[in-house]
Amino acid sequence: MDKLTRYSDEFIDELKENVDIVDLISDYLELKKTGNRYKGLCPFHSEKTPSFFVNPDNNFYHCFGCGAGGDSINFVMEIENLTFIESVKMLAERSGMELPDMTNQQRQVYKEREELFSLNKLAARFYNYLLTETNMGEKALKYLNDRGFTKKDINKFNLGYAADEWQLLLNFLKKKNFSLHLIKKAGLISEGKNNSYYDKFRNRVMFPIFNNRGEVIAFGGRILESEDNYGPKYLNSPETKIFSKKKNLYGLHLAKDSIRKANSCIIMEGYTDVIQAHKNGFENSIASLGTAFTEEQAKLIKRYAENAYIAYDADTAGNKATLRGLDILNELGINVKVIELEEGSDPDQLLKQEGPNVFNDYLEKAVSLIDFKINMIVKDKNLSEPGSRKKILRSIIELLSEVEDDLEREIYIERAALKTNFKENVLAQEVEKEFKKNRNNKSNRENKNRQKEKKFDLYSQLSYYQKVEEEILAHFISNPSLREELANRISKNDFNGRTAQLAEHLFTGPVISNSIRFEKVKEGLEEELLSYWSEILVKQDNSLNRDRILELADYLSSKRVAKNKEKLCRLLSKKELSLDKLNRILLTFYSLNYNIERRD
Repeated sequence: MDKLTRYSDEFIDELKENVDIVDLISDYLELKKTGNRYKGLCPFHSEKTPSFFVNPDNNFYHCFGCGAGGDSINFVMEIENLTFIESVKMLAERSGMELPDMTNQQRQVYKEREELFSLNKLAARFYNYLLTETNMGEKALKYLNDRGFTKKDINKFNLGYAADEWQLLLNFLKKKNFSLHLIKKAGLISEGKNNSYYDKFRNRVMFPIFNNRGEVIAFGGRILESEDNYGPKYLNSPETKIFSKKKNLYGLHLAKDSIRKANSCIIMEGYTDVIQAHKNGFENSIASLGTAFTEEQAKLIKRYAENAYIAYDADTAGNKATLRGLDILNELGINVKVIELEEGSDPDQLLKQEGPNVFNDYLEKAVSLIDFKINMIVKDKNLSEPGSRKKILRSIIELLSEVEDDLEREIYIERAALKTNFKENVLAQEVEKEFKKNRNNKSNRENKNRQKEKKFDLYSQLSYYQKVEEEILAHFISNPSLREELANRISKNDFNGRTAQLAEHLFTGPVISNSIRFEKVKEGLEEELLSYWSEILVKQDNSLNRDRILELADYLSSKRVAKNKEKLCRLLSKKELSLDKLNRILLTFYSLNYNIERRD
């Protein structure tokens, strides 16, 4: 996180105090009280056993399965895909707090993002104006009208037209006082010869891409027929400070309420597929901005629904990149079904020619991901040729051996046998053989995952010494009133292993005297230690009083002193010591004795 994007420490502290982290996280998942903490299924990875814990006393969460953790601000950043400032703004609005004035440097960082949003919004309006109000847009308007899109559809998705001109948008934005530097950063212009610039999108129907909050973050452009060559059929904005292709979904800002209500979404391939779907009443439709579906996009969907229907054209749906994307959805716990369209057909064409009832029939006949993969395995294959049959059999065995549920596996074996003319009993034997062969490996992986998910329950199995180390560090972080006194009693040398690594980071002068905040720690700590940080804060025992905490600190220190004394005694027993070295050892020995007596 950029250092310039922070508000004052005092404001951040007040904001966190005003935000109930349990209420906040409960907006995204169900939490159940367990002792003085809350637990639920992690929103950041797929799991069946709850391993996501929230400690309201510390304003911290931690998942013992995937390691995700942090405070309320970090949670909003991760779940909503926001920057630090945007998360603070959202939480401030939620808690009714006014945002303080930023410094000039802070304002500059924030201003650039806001200006990119404003610039894109204006560019979208400009493209829309060219499409709907000028002669230049007539050809593009006819293209859209021929596809069945009305003025209402055009306005709903804010469609536009990039004119067949070299600098029309550039000159317009410059007149609106946007700098060349910013226009370039937005990806709306390209650099030519002799430091000249020209419009990136020309002679294209324009599809603005919105984030889930309804802000224009990028564009997709579909070229119209022309004698001039303006590049590929579809051209998209590059990655920018406000646009990441893998983290966004086309149409989500319009579809999210319908997705949540239906508990399902329909994932399509193209912009016009989505527009046509919405036009025909399927308002839970979105597009994946490419067929290689990403984990970030899957997590976005999981926030709104548990079910996803895939409506790609037949050729796209079967390619490896698409299948991997469907696996990502499935691995995240989303129930995936595939709408099997006819060869050469796509949702836009089907809805326009056949209407919503026919598309709904396809939707109701959607097949499971396993059934779809079976269909892809046998598609266009010669089932009578021995070599081909052997490859098909091997692929089906590998696929079905991954199905965990016995009854489900049996059903798929029966279906696969019917589609391939393999003897069902032979197929079943081979699948079960492969299943048992893989079971040990899977069992080992599951045990590791289960150990992670139950790590919180294993707290009682930690050594007493390690528990004390974690408890002291947790109170050192979360209890400023005790920090200086703890620092006087213990040092980084009193810790071992991971706690020693954290202590190395914490036990420095500036950190001891200042507040310790998660957003600051994120800048200098490795991901594994950052996860451990949130873990010990979630496990922290807030019932311990001041005297007990200091008593534990003395215990830590005394263990180190005792260990060092033992080491010195061994050195003293050696006969070959020089007088000078002997004196230094004796001084250290007396010092250790003095420290113990002073604390007693």
